[in-house]
Amino acid sequence: MLLEKYCKDTDLMIIEFTIELTKDIHAKISARTLFYEEQVIRYAEKRIRSFLHPLSLKHTLKFVYQSEILQTILFKLKPTFEQHVLRCISP
Repeated sequence: MLLEKYCKDTDLMIIEFTIELTKDIHAKISARTLFYEEQVIRYAEKRIRSFLHPLSLKHTLKFVYQSEILQTILFKLKPTFEQHVLRCISP
């Protein structure tokens, strides 16, 4: 079963982008390039915005995609966060 048969082009691009960005962030965390939780989130948000910007989608749909992509990435990286990422704790 191929994913291409069941997804539209835009949806497939977004899924592939999400997987690739997750791998990229995991590699950067493992290499200690990114090591703070906020740093990882800002990096992911910036990459997601730059990916979605040229797509011809409505602004509200882009906002929903941005949120869903970020939540998917953070969920997939949860074990990596627990092992390698530093979190700032406010007093």
